[in-house]
Amino acid sequence: MKKSTAKIWTRGIIVACCGFILTVALYFCNVFTFLENKTYDSRMVGSSKYVRPDQNIIFIAITQDSLDWAVENYGWSWPWPRKAYAQIINFISAGNGKSIAFDLMFDEPSIYGPEDDREFARAEKDSGKVIQSVFVNDDGKVIFPIPELKENAALIGNINSNMDNDDIIRRGRFEFQIDEKLYPSLGFAPIYLTEGKITKDLPFLENGTLLLRYQNSVDNYTIWPAHEILEGYRDWKNGVEGYFTPDMCEGAYFYLGVYASGLFDICSTPVNQVYAGVGVHITTLDNYLHNSFIHKVPVFLNMLWILFLCFAGSLCISFGETRHGQKRIIVSIVIWFAAAFCLGLWLPYYIFRFGIWLLFVAPLFGFGISFVISLIVSFMTEGKQKRFLKSAFSQCLSKDVVNQIVNNPDSFKLGGDNFHMSAIFTDIQKFSSFSELLTAGELGQLLNFYLTRMSEIIIEEHGTVDKYEGDAIVAMVGAPIQMEDHAARACRAAIKMKKTEVQLNEYILQTAAEEKPAGMSEELYSAFKIMKDNNKTLFTRIGINSGEMIAGYFGSENKKNYTMMGNNVNLASRLEGVNKQYSTGGILISEATRNLLDDSFVVRSLDRVRVVNVNTPIRLYELIGLKDDKAETYDCTEWESALSVFENGNYDKALAAFKVISEKQPEDKVALYYINLLEKYFTKGSYPTEQDGEGVAFNPEDKVFKLLQK
Repeated sequence: MKKSTAKIWTRGIIVACCGFILTVALYFCNVFTFLENKTYDSRMVGSSKYVRPDQNIIFIAITQDSLDWAVENYGWSWPWPRKAYAQIINFISAGNGKSIAFDLMFDEPSIYGPEDDREFARAEKDSGKVIQSVFVNDDGKVIFPIPELKENAALIGNINSNMDNDDIIRRGRFEFQIDEKLYPSLGFAPIYLTEGKITKDLPFLENGTLLLRYQNSVDNYTIWPAHEILEGYRDWKNGVEGYFTPDMCEGAYFYLGVYASGLFDICSTPVNQVYAGVGVHITTLDNYLHNSFIHKVPVFLNMLWILFLCFAGSLCISFGETRHGQKRIIVSIVIWFAAAFCLGLWLPYYIFRFGIWLLFVAPLFGFGISFVISLIVSFMTEGKQKRFLKSAFSQCLSKDVVNQIVNNPDSFKLGGDNFHMSAIFTDIQKFSSFSELLTAGELGQLLNFYLTRMSEIIIEEHGTVDKYEGDAIVAMVGAPIQMEDHAARACRAAIKMKKTEVQLNEYILQTAAEEKPAGMSEELYSAFKIMKDNNKTLFTRIGINSGEMIAGYFGSENKKNYTMMGNNVNLASRLEGVNKQYSTGGILISEATRNLLDDSFVVRSLDRVRVVNVNTPIRLYELIGLKDDKAETYDCTEWESALSVFENGNYDKALAAFKVISEKQPEDKVALYYINLLEKYFTKGSYPTEQDGEGVAFNPEDKVFKLLQK
């Protein structure tokens, strides 16, 4: 793993741990409780359809129809006489129902007289299955049924409910202690009555409560209107078979309560803000019978879930940062973020249908805070890195290349990396003669004038200016950003530089012949005039070679430069000087560079040579220009033919061919160079040697010229 990559992942891990610590601290301070409860409620609503109600739990409801029926048939107003409940008890007991729980308080004697209470009590006693209710009001007062009903009931169940801070009943209680005696809740009371004890391993919370799993409505359970049961009782007593018969009660658990608008106890539950209170007790019993209480995930697993999402939020930035290219970084972060975020949303909802409560809000907070912190840290770190990169490269690279490096800093490596690229070396011919005529200030201004425009051309072709050595420019194309067309770009830059050179010379002469332009320094204007007066012009020699080279930061910890090195770099430097030997138009390229160019470039072959310190012979090529540039049209056919004749040893014929070329193009100094060598040596049966001062020595055995000057 690269050092920079390791730092990115380490930073992501540290941010994730910080996000986890912050989230856990807020969690245990109950910061997320309210929102977590709300998501709990929405999950309860969504998952209620996956649980079927127990068909053996029957709600005998005193509905509005029941109240109207009682008035119409018996003249009973509310409250009903207690003999009505006695008849219901007798009817259910005759059918062998398991229990009859009353979600009604009978804490005062009947308004219909003592006999009415005694009839109710006798029915309770004979049945042995009646559960009466006890209630503790807000003042702590315990309210029991009247003694006669309390004593004859099979069991007393507590109808108090456990409300959370937002007054929603999400939990049920197993039992309550009242006056140092334990009373089961009305939901568990039927189990106490029928089984004597709780036999199942229940998912109790720390405070002894249980998370209830609700149906979306009490109406989902079997509901028998109370007046129809009373009609069934009347038919049964009269020997008439009615709609309801006692045998329908066998094995069922019954709850009796008021379900008429304005009369029944209303409470808020996760599934409904207006929920019949008796539904809480029915839900408790149903959850016990089917072991369907909600199971809260253990704390340590919730902590692991929070930790996982904290890491997901932080490391999605780290993962994106290790991608190459701005687009891939963004796409990677978006995909990872979306995947982790969707998992954080989906998993707690999905497993809730199986009765498992996994934290929702705190983990997503951890995910979000870790993501945001990691993003901010990344922006700060990357911003610093980008400022460094822009500062390091903006003076010697095109904006496009700088942006590529900024968006993909791994595209170059500190310490150097291998690149297949092109090296460019330039130099002003006879520049030392300039320095003899100009002051230091004038020379500096002239160099800045020249180097600025030439450097801009290199940068326009996505090249990198390595350094300046006096009047010389050392540049590369293909690093720090790899480019497939580096040779073509380098050659186009060289052609543009030669054209610009002509324009600069014309500008110097024109400016020197006129008044000093506004804004031009006095020293630069003086340099122009001196050049004009001494008939001095700029002539740039350029050498280009392509191949495997090393580019990167080299130097010390305190001083380092982005530069290139390698044998192929040295060859480019040699080619720049060889221009002088052949009196070229200014651009020499190597065979490696020539092989990378297409037919859009006009190139002519020169000798096979051995350059200084390079023993392997190479072919030299002069870059003339571009074919689509009419000002640089040049037919190389004659030239290649003449050179071929020369290399085949037919020197007289070669001399004639080169003279024809020279007559057609008198400005072609390379043709004159070959004419001179042929007339002085080759046509006379001799060859230039190191002692002849021609700058080259010819080896007749392999027909390779040895260059004697760097």
